[in-house]
Amino acid sequence: MIKIKHIINVLTALYLSAFGLTGIALAEPTEKPLYEQGPYQIFNEQALEVLNLKMPLQILASGYEWLEGPVWVNQGGYLLYSDIPNHQVYKYTPGKGVSLYLAQSGYSNGLLVNAQNELVLLQSRSRVVSKMKAPLSAPKSDYLPIVSHFNGQKFNSPNDGAFNNKGTLYFSDPPYGLPKQLNDENKELSFQGVYSVKDTGEITLLDDELIYPNGVALSNDNKILYVAASNENKPAWYQYYLNSNGGVISKSLFYQLPPIAKHGKGLPDGLKVHKSGIIFATGPNGLWLFNKKAELLAKITTPNISANLAFNTQQNRVYITAHTQLLALDLK
Repeated sequence: MIKIKHIINVLTALYLSAFGLTGIALAEPTEKPLYEQGPYQIFNEQALEVLNLKMPLQILASGYEWLEGPVWVNQGGYLLYSDIPNHQVYKYTPGKGVSLYLAQSGYSNGLLVNAQNELVLLQSRSRVVSKMKAPLSAPKSDYLPIVSHFNGQKFNSPNDGAFNNKGTLYFSDPPYGLPKQLNDENKELSFQGVYSVKDTGEITLLDDELIYPNGVALSNDNKILYVAASNENKPAWYQYYLNSNGGVISKSLFYQLPPIAKHGKGLPDGLKVHKSGIIFATGPNGLWLFNKKAELLAKITTPNISANLAFNTQQNRVYITAHTQLLALDLK
């Protein structure tokens, strides 16, 4: 059996190489981790470039309904995150704790800070991408829409996004903010898209094939767009190679998971790329770490379903929005 498995692996590798698909993992590996310690499972020693296995997961705050969309604000040194059902944004400041930041968030999911140091909100149930009119230091629930329609049809539910170094916003538009999701009578688009919006307002549909596009991240050189697909029948992460203008050159599967049972604990959701190039992604049972070759480096088990994450300025700490809890993990 070992020889047969080896032959299959070799043939698969040759096939992928022939079509330029090297580095793509097609399923969750069945091998055991190299070792386990506390919440950590290490599959590749490269994970130790960023992980300190002595560091425990910290629960910073609890009692929310569904947390999402964390963003670290460099100017001020604090974290903002959404409690979607409660229509609010909270602020966590190290050493000070939590305070209410926005009493009415437009049902924000993903939060971003643009190059002009303005707060951008992907307002899921409001079905619009907006920015807060007030400065970050004096927040008010007053918003200016950036984009709300594609070809005259209202978005489904803007979810997560990332800015490139030219100010172009990439974002996903799944149906999660609609009461009946795919079957909602108010759904205007026949697909769920991944889009880009330039600072000129020009919007481009990049992909209309994913049923549940979710988390969005860019590589550090802005040449690769990563998108999570939280489809329980085909949970996966995808990668899109981008040209110098930010357009898509090609799309390929980055990492495929087997179907996840309905009682499973989490799906591919939010993700961010660490300065080391290691990709941190929320997925089944917690955080998954990959390198750019789509090799699984580590898994970190979290107590609740983990939705999204954000690094602090130094990227030596990762904050995790995990259902009812805000978590943190110190890195190297």
